[in-house]
Amino acid sequence: MLRAPLCAFKTLSLAQRRCTSGSVLQSSVLQFTSYSTPNRTTDLRSVHSWQPTEISRVAEWGDLVVLRSTSNNVHWNLALEEWLSQNTVSTGRHILLLYVNTPSVVIGRMQNPWLESSLAYLRDNDITLARRHSGGGAVYHDRGNLNISFITPKSDYHRCSRLKWVTQCVHSAWPQIQLTVSDKGDMRLPNGDKVSGSAARLTQRGAYHHCTLLVQADSHSLFSSLEPTIQDSLTLSSSTASRRSAVSDLQSYAGDCTIERVCEELGERFVRDFNTTQDKTSSLLSISAPSHMEAAWQQVNKYYLDSTKWDWTYGRTPKFGIRHEKIIDGKSLFIDMQFDRCCTTQCTVTCSDPAVETHVHNQIKGMKLLESDWKNLIASAGAATFCGQVYQSIAALFWPEI
Repeated sequence: MLRAPLCAFKTLSLAQRRCTSGSVLQSSVLQFTSYSTPNRTTDLRSVHSWQPTEISRVAEWGDLVVLRSTSNNVHWNLALEEWLSQNTVSTGRHILLLYVNTPSVVIGRMQNPWLESSLAYLRDNDITLARRHSGGGAVYHDRGNLNISFITPKSDYHRCSRLKWVTQCVHSAWPQIQLTVSDKGDMRLPNGDKVSGSAARLTQRGAYHHCTLLVQADSHSLFSSLEPTIQDSLTLSSSTASRRSAVSDLQSYAGDCTIERVCEELGERFVRDFNTTQDKTSSLLSISAPSHMEAAWQQVNKYYLDSTKWDWTYGRTPKFGIRHEKIIDGKSLFIDMQFDRCCTTQCTVTCSDPAVETHVHNQIKGMKLLESDWKNLIASAGAATFCGQVYQSIAALFWPEI
């Protein structure tokens, strides 16, 4: 597998492009993200003009909007996506949002981070963990992975047809790549390898369906990041479990397939294929966080700040339980624990000393799965004491390096 590409930023000149349906797309100076790999520069033979915009100018956007985020921050892009679905599509506007994140693992709304990711690997390799508002399974993002989001009124939500449209766009540009859509909403190659997963969110105000597209995968980081932290000790879980699949990327089949070119193809075809009545206005826009925080950006910022908090990333974890057995100082220890929103709701401790059983139970019951709290508990008990070793043994299930 090829490794993820490096990132560079370029500003391209004024351009005006006529799409094949005959409608003219007016564009001005753009900020375009260009990717390059060693010894090769991305081909920008048919670059669109992506006009800079701001949230405050949303009323000026067209009926069909291709929006390119210049941010690579996973929390910002998820916040922008959520805000757009809640505030911009009530008039019938359709938005195609495209963005690329720095290395991150994104879990679904109803997932357990300890079951879906290797938290130690994420920490050691500076990979961000984020929880999204949509359901579905865990995915790995990096600069070789394009995120595609269709944001529409709820009445115009068509998940399967949008996925098929993406496969057609890819096949049109690279005939050697033949993708199909599975009944689970994945895009797969003829050999069954997965190049895309998808999820959706529907609310009263709007809907969005988003998917990943592996253009140039770092397979080592992908698989290492998605290894579970806890597995053997699990007794019950009401969270959504991811389905593990063999994966590949588009560049393995077409060396000239890049993030930039995929964005070009999707942008051009979106304003052409979905302007079926020829009366819709279209916009190709790039967006980034402004230096000043106007009212609308403050709303996006609230989504962003909420998404970075422990209460969202970990505290929204559905109920689960673990069972742990260990010999400490020659004594058999048995612990059965249950958690709700990462707070200990039940704890049964069995060992040869009833006084220790009561003490450990009282200390653990009601504790949150906050690493700092468990470190403090171990320190206050004394790491060398029997109770300290009990706490250390439990904590190591969640944070192996503690």
